[in-house]
Amino acid sequence: MPPNIALFVLDCVRYDGLGCYGAPRPVTPHLDALAAGARRYTQARSAAVWTLESHASLFTGLHPRQHGVNVAQRRLDPALPTLAQTLAGLGYQTAGFSTNAWVGPHFGLDRGFQHFASLWRLFPGMGAAPFPWWEKALRKRVLERGDKGAAKLNRHVARWLRRDRDPARPFFLFALYLDAHLPYKPPPAHARALLDPAALRRARAANQDAWAFMAGEKQMAAADFAGLRGLYDAEIRYVDAQFGALLAAMQAAGALDHTLIIVTADHGENIGDHGLMDHQYCVYDSLAHVPLLLHYPPAFPPGEDAAPVQHTDLFPTLLDLAAAPAAARPRLPGRSLLTPPSARLTQPSIIQYTAPHRHRFARRHPHFDPARRGFDRTFDAIVQAGHKLIRPSYGPPELYDLAADPGETADLAAARPDLVARLGAALDDWLAAHPPAAPAAAAGSLDPGLAEHLRGLGYL
Repeated sequence: MPPNIALFVLDCVRYDGLGCYGAPRPVTPHLDALAAGARRYTQARSAAVWTLESHASLFTGLHPRQHGVNVAQRRLDPALPTLAQTLAGLGYQTAGFSTNAWVGPHFGLDRGFQHFASLWRLFPGMGAAPFPWWEKALRKRVLERGDKGAAKLNRHVARWLRRDRDPARPFFLFALYLDAHLPYKPPPAHARALLDPAALRRARAANQDAWAFMAGEKQMAAADFAGLRGLYDAEIRYVDAQFGALLAAMQAAGALDHTLIIVTADHGENIGDHGLMDHQYCVYDSLAHVPLLLHYPPAFPPGEDAAPVQHTDLFPTLLDLAAAPAAARPRLPGRSLLTPPSARLTQPSIIQYTAPHRHRFARRHPHFDPARRGFDRTFDAIVQAGHKLIRPSYGPPELYDLAADPGETADLAAARPDLVARLGAALDDWLAAHPPAAPAAAAGSLDPGLAEHLRGLGYL
């Protein structure tokens, strides 16, 4: 029987959010313990920099301009096969658990899951049903008091393992933890573990309205961002504790035997980086560089892997592990991670931001023109041989040496026009070889209550 697959996505968790990747505070003992026995990828990048686009890439193995999903065209084209759908066709029992509304039935990302729990709803089975005002009120009172869904996710996964799992079949389990997402309101015990009382008071007083800051209406100092990083790290500390508890529950249920555990993030987070907050308007590595752990020693020997990899490589990897026949394999741009690292060293990484989020500025900051700071642009970026070229929809390109300047603070484009031209040609070749796979599905209208919920997360 092929191995079970458990894919855990940590929403908004930066590459340096985990201790095994250099976190500034010791906040992830459970994830670090898993990493000690895992294949740890140090040059993993997402294909996109926010939740909907990134998960559409995770689930289809396609890059954003191929699957066409973005904030303007929000629903995944039903003609595109998904990972869960493909694995279900190979005999896997598929179950998904999401605490973020972008990842679920409203946007076609539940397709292929035989069991899908919309855990951002008051009752997970409500799925795509309308989201009334009273449900939002009850959620605020009952579900979001120091927790954005992690504990609820653990309960539902454990219940599915006890009641519904079929031990005669391999399973594909997807679970998304939202807790590190803005606003940063960690459970008090986790905040107090990292910040002394005075520092915690200052951190809680810092502005968390990303758009007010980016529109210039709120001024913030380095100390404010340091405080927010403390709260953010406390959120990650809580996620780590919940992840450890879920692994223990899976162990007790016998669900870790013969199981590949994948841990990654859909994207990172800007906490003052590049003058930004949250996770839009750029493709810098503060968003694109993500953790990626694969724990399954029979196929992935523990240790560090420094070859470039992307989320789009996971779909072909899992098809290889599932021994999928050629007829069951969609045409994908990624390369299986079972390929030796030496064969992947020249592989480019492509990051895309295909539609700008202008809604919040227009709605709450009407006197600010997003074009003033380039917040109305889209981006294509290529990472190859340690250098990164960022090409916006207008304005000059940017070039960075990621080994010497991982924070992308020194733009080399003017000094290295030869490298800009070479990477630009490679990006053009890649785009020409990977055209849109299908026309984007129509966005459709959002349920008013759901739209209000997503505004609360800062997207609309």
